Amino acid sequence: MARSSTSVDVAVIGAGPYGLSLAAHLRARGVEHRIFGEPMGPWKTNMPRGMLLKSYPWATSLSDPKSEFGLKSFCNERALPYHDELMPLPLSRFIDYGEAFQARYVPAVERKTLIALEPGPGILRATFDDGETVHARRVVVSIGLNPFKCLPQEVAHLPVELCSHSGEYGSLEALDGREVIVVGSGSSASDLAALLHERGIAVSLVARRPKLNFADGPRHRSLFARTTAPMSGIGHGWALATCAKYPQLIRLLSKDLRVRLADHGALGPLGGAFVKDRVLGQVPVWLGQAIRGIETHDGKVMLDLVDFAGAPRSMRADHVIFATGYKVDVSRLGFLNETLLRRMQLIDGAPQLSAHYETTVPGLHFIGPAAANSFGPVCRFVYGTYHPARHLARHLSAVLVRYRPAFQLRPLDRTVSP
Repeated sequence: MARSSTSVDVAVIGAGPYGLSLAAHLRARGVEHRIFGEPMGPWKTNMPRGMLLKSYPWATSLSDPKSEFGLKSFCNERALPYHDELMPLPLSRFIDYGEAFQARYVPAVERKTLIALEPGPGILRATFDDGETVHARRVVVSIGLNPFKCLPQEVAHLPVELCSHSGEYGSLEALDGREVIVVGSGSSASDLAALLHERGIAVSLVARRPKLNFADGPRHRSLFARTTAPMSGIGHGWALATCAKYPQLIRLLSKDLRVRLADHGALGPLGGAFVKDRVLGQVPVWLGQAIRGIETHDGKVMLDLVDFAGAPRSMRADHVIFATGYKVDVSRLGFLNETLLRRMQLIDGAPQLSAHYETTVPGLHFIGPAAANSFGPVCRFVYGTYHPARHLARHLSAVLVRYRPAFQLRPLDRTVSP
């Protein structure tokens, strides 16, 4: 395939909620940019159909320049049922909203994949799977959590036919007619267990924790409760409310405190409020079980478990899904050049970011979950799109104009004297 080279001020990598929100603000400010990726891609291919979002609908809007096209406006325009808190948000509706947002604010998304990002003189070189190389003055990486799936070391030797990560679904059709064990205690585990059960698949849920926790359902909260534990877009309590509203202040805290906040215990493992009754009493649940060993025999997976009292248990299934979360580690991003990785200072695997979401590699920015160790847990939620989209678009519009070379006539534009 023939290679071509072009240049651009800003290249946005990823077209999920964070990438789309940033591109909408860049476009409104007239900043030259291109955005690459499948719109709402991981939401369409790596989350099971029928899933309900854990966040309240009021906290699940993308950021547009005039704050005029939130989820509520989308539902009202299409006469779809909506309530800020009393009804759940289906995944399919959120995807439809994201795609409508993209069509309205970011029409020029380019559906191709970044395969290499390398440093150049004053620019970053981004090479894509169609052979094009883009020379960008700034690159903003917004790739979500999907590249950072965590699996226990014990399953590294198992074939994909027998085990998988919860982030690999999508469609559940491949599991029809099979016995399945889901390992985990968070929202991914409970969502999958409920959906598999309702699909008629024999499923059990195994968790190390002694109890499954679920988000509180919609209820009236007294003035005292609202005062002592205010509600925010990422949870209840003053700590989370501060994290949700003031990510720039969180960045000023010590590194250790920022990392602890990013892994705040109140954020999980926690199932969604509307999933609780679909799991408890419906799906066999084995709590307080630690995995001591995993083997295969006659095409089956054998889990060797032990409870807190030391009592052993063995379970067998056709397939095991590990809903064991994600851990940001930028060294796992195959497109990052080794030179970039060496120049990038990290905080527990995530990039250390400036107030403008810039890494220690000039011109390279990260937004979304990879920014949580610098800006706090709000970066792990759709609610967190507001700050980086507005702040970074404002910053880039100023800095790119300030340092843009003076206009020069190109050869064909010059007047030629006789």
